[in-house]
Amino acid sequence: MPTTRREILQQAGKTATVLTATAPWWLVRRAHAARQAKLVVWNPAALAPQVDKIMQEQCYAYAKQAGIKDSEIDYQIIGGPQLLPKLVAALEAGNPPDITRLGGGYVQLYRSQGHLLEVTDLVNKMQKLQGGLFPVSMPSVMHQGKAYGVPQSVSPWPLVTRLDLLEAAKVEPPKTWDEFVEVCKKLQKPPKLTGFGLCLGLQNDTDNNVMNMIWCYGGKLVEADNKTVALHSRGTIAAVQLIADMFGKHKIIPKGAISWDNTGNNKAYQSRQVIFVLNPTSIYAHLADSDKELYKVTGLLPIPAGPAGAVEELTTAEWLLFKHNPYPEVAKGLAEYWMAPENLRVMIEEGDGRWGPPYKNMYDSKFWKRPVFQHWRGMLERGRQFPAPGTVNPAAGEVLATYTIGRMMHRVLVESWNVEKAVVEAHKKVAEIYARYQGA
Repeated sequence: MPTTRREILQQAGKTATVLTATAPWWLVRRAHAARQAKLVVWNPAALAPQVDKIMQEQCYAYAKQAGIKDSEIDYQIIGGPQLLPKLVAALEAGNPPDITRLGGGYVQLYRSQGHLLEVTDLVNKMQKLQGGLFPVSMPSVMHQGKAYGVPQSVSPWPLVTRLDLLEAAKVEPPKTWDEFVEVCKKLQKPPKLTGFGLCLGLQNDTDNNVMNMIWCYGGKLVEADNKTVALHSRGTIAAVQLIADMFGKHKIIPKGAISWDNTGNNKAYQSRQVIFVLNPTSIYAHLADSDKELYKVTGLLPIPAGPAGAVEELTTAEWLLFKHNPYPEVAKGLAEYWMAPENLRVMIEEGDGRWGPPYKNMYDSKFWKRPVFQHWRGMLERGRQFPAPGTVNPAAGEVLATYTIGRMMHRVLVESWNVEKAVVEAHKKVAEIYARYQGA
């Protein structure tokens, strides 16, 4: 069995890497071989170049097996901040890509708008492999017993940490947010080195980072009934006030963070300008090729605790297949190929853990037993998704798509609003969104 990227690619054109023991329909049905339309793939940049390369190579290997010419493929790697505006414009114009990858509630949002293909058969196949899919993967893609997205990954958001700086100062990793502030103040050397690379721009990293801290203080977006919006609370106010103090009073967050996109925190850490970042493992994976020295001294630690404990953000990513496609079997076959465990293992492990696999048993490999991942399984088990204790649904998707939490932070940090006033406004906006989607 091929176990490396080279072996997988050498096998292209000889045998198919498949999800089942029999040849898949995309290899058997060759009616698309003379197709006129292209396979249009918009793959958001992984922020780890080796991962982008592997995924593109696998796409073309699949195309070769399926009888698709290179000239019939339009494969684009698009920066995350550019993807959503481009996708919105394409949907409005009626020409979205055949397949793309998004996280959070976007499957449910675009499913509710009628844009997505049903992919229940493919997800059912995946459930029979490698111990099945993590349950946390399912709410993002399922609606009334049918799947409208293909689970691609499950990723905790650890505290990415400069262990070398902590060790040199003989400082233990902070266990609480109060300790965290003091450690940052002690170790930072502004303006060249600042404590906390918290994303504060109007981007989803901001929404996720802020919600993560809100949980630690007992706040939440919505109750488990997916109806009762709960953002306005003492816990939310306390967390937002903490962030405001970190930014203005303690000055442990770079001033430029207010305008960062989803790559800003990555770049700040990778250029050694910050000590801590809350982020998935894209930073760590990128360092494997770009900065081996920093790679070796980077830790992926549990986040500090607040009064309500320590709970990591847990995000999933999904493949979205759009209905407009005149050759849906081609895009579906690509998703199947990418998610074949043999191929996914190459992408994830040779990509230095850019994401966690959605298959339960894939964590049994030696790769995931490396010391740097010692906290990973615990974070998977206790992690929460953005709307927790509610579930991922179209309303949660729109809250993320409109950067409601990030705008709340801008009211406080940019416009100097009172914290509770900003929280109340955000609560009202979230309530309006959830009211529109009841029953969707």
